[in-house]
Amino acid sequence: MFFRNQTTADLARKNAGALSTASSSSAVTPDSEVWKRPVSPPARDRATTFFMRQYVFDMTSAGGTLPLRDNHEFLPGLIRNQQSSFGLLSTTVAAAGFAALSNAGNVSEWRAEAFRLYDSAIRQLQIALQDPVQRVSDETLGAVLLMGTFETIAFADTGSLKAFSQHIIAAARCIEMRGPAQFQTVVGLKMFMQMRRIMITTCHQLQEPIPFEISKWSSWAERSQNSDLVPVNRFSEINEVLASVRAELKYQHITDPAVISDRLLKIDKLFEDWAQTLPPSWVYKSYRSIGPNGVPSSRYDLQYDMYTDPWIACVWNCYRNVRLLIHESIIIATLKNGSAEQKDALQSSAKVLAAMADGICHSVAYHLGYRAQDDRVESFAQTMHLGSNPIPGGFLLIWPLFFAGIQRTTSADQRQWVGAMMRRIGVRMGLQLAVSMADLLLETVIQDLSFSNCETFLIGEWYPN
Repeated sequence: MFFRNQTTADLARKNAGALSTASSSSAVTPDSEVWKRPVSPPARDRATTFFMRQYVFDMTSAGGTLPLRDNHEFLPGLIRNQQSSFGLLSTTVAAAGFAALSNAGNVSEWRAEAFRLYDSAIRQLQIALQDPVQRVSDETLGAVLLMGTFETIAFADTGSLKAFSQHIIAAARCIEMRGPAQFQTVVGLKMFMQMRRIMITTCHQLQEPIPFEISKWSSWAERSQNSDLVPVNRFSEINEVLASVRAELKYQHITDPAVISDRLLKIDKLFEDWAQTLPPSWVYKSYRSIGPNGVPSSRYDLQYDMYTDPWIACVWNCYRNVRLLIHESIIIATLKNGSAEQKDALQSSAKVLAAMADGICHSVAYHLGYRAQDDRVESFAQTMHLGSNPIPGGFLLIWPLFFAGIQRTTSADQRQWVGAMMRRIGVRMGLQLAVSMADLLLETVIQDLSFSNCETFLIGEWYPN
């Protein structure tokens, strides 16, 4: 198996080999620190390259216009400037790469190496956190974020998801220690954007308030953001309100569906208003294939939405996720404690569930690297099983797509389609969490499958339930 991308060590070896054949008059003088770094083993380079190709957008796979994204895009700059090929960040990247390679190729030796390197990275992190300079460095924060990614690649049980959430909490503590100056660099801003998105999702799943520091950090970051990125700060603010209300409902044991609906629908309106006021760069274009009745169809697998940037597509799916969360909360509370009249009024929430799940499905083509041309949009359905290019967008897609597949309004056919897409992502990227999600959708018989079902809500407990 060969990879086109070359690591820093590959390039160093290649350049060193070429220079060694030159005449003595052109002998190398070690002006750069690059020549002092130890050369990493080929297998480790291969693991690093696999991770960078499959989990980091490049200009070709992204196809966007914004200079900032939050899917491990901080890594190239950090790796380029690292002092050692065996340092904390490099070791963590290699561990994640070996874990993904072992899943993709089913090689036990690579899995063992992944855990060996991960243990080494944990020890290096403990040392770094004791150093006043290293603990606030970009490399340390980047490694902590990557350790969370490692958990989702290597495992898929509740223990690993709890470990993942703990890494995000640790990353948040690092950001607090680093202060506002961190947002003056592109790398620092990218890492914050990734951490904030994951922190919000995790708090919603745990039904806990979002730490108040997020708002403070967002205000620090906004000074360095261009206008196209600012809307996500308002989106974060609304999410803070939602998380606070849901936590209050849980801890005050509120079960009255009228109270729950009133509180949550007000927030749902804030999200709808937010979506209506986005700048033109956030608008996506929809393409529809011909459906069974001979006219263009908006069915989950026949419409493809094309976005201006993968990061914007990801935020749109986060928007759909929180609206799924709101309306499932209303439905479950009403089904358990509502009157017949209140239950009859649930159709509006059911329609939102179906629309949001379809919207997520419509984004699959874009996340998996398809870029439609106006005259050949239907080709995506014909090439779903053929492409061999990396699909880093799959990492951004797995949670929204899984949530789309487990809605009570999702048909069996749509659930099977979602499961097939999840499996494709998991196998291609070596992402164990995606494979396990696919197994749940495709192979497990679950009665009354829904977002709030204890078998599908993988972190925390749903309230009321």
